[in-house]
Amino acid sequence: MKWNNGRERAEFEREQKKLRARYARVGMTESQIASMYDFDKRTFNGNRREAEHTQSMCFSAFADGVPDDGQTPLYKRFYSELTVELDVCAASRFSWIEEISDDGMARALKSLSRERLEILTMLVIDGMTQAEIARAKGVSQQYISQIAIKIKKILGEALVKKAVSSATT
Repeated sequence: MKWNNGRERAEFEREQKKLRARYARVGMTESQIASMYDFDKRTFNGNRREAEHTQSMCFSAFADGVPDDGQTPLYKRFYSELTVELDVCAASRFSWIEEISDDGMARALKSLSRERLEILTMLVIDGMTQAEIARAKGVSQQYISQIAIKIKKILGEALVKKAVSSATT
């Protein structure tokens, strides 16, 4: 939005002069008129700030198949924030976690890294052996074994916390 401060200020003052006369005719005091002017001036300044700090964005640039014409600097600057990529396979891959009724266990599972969740899913849901997972991931079986031990430790701690909290209540 373009803002011509000189023109806008002159228009504002002309309008205020008319309002001042109207307010005086209806019996407002000078203090009340000044208060109204101050309010209108704050609004005017807010509109000016908004106009000076707002860039227009061509929303046609978001349409599929429409080439970017280079006229959208905000779109270019914030493209990564405005773009969402859905990983539908990953979302459904770990959806079994949502079926866990134990809140503590579900939290512990959700705290696992994506890599550890994938290994756990391959072990438990897919029924793969550690050797098969190692081959599929291109790592050693010992590495998968270490990850499995860490996962068991994290999940075991969640069970211990649940047992302790239920014993104290």
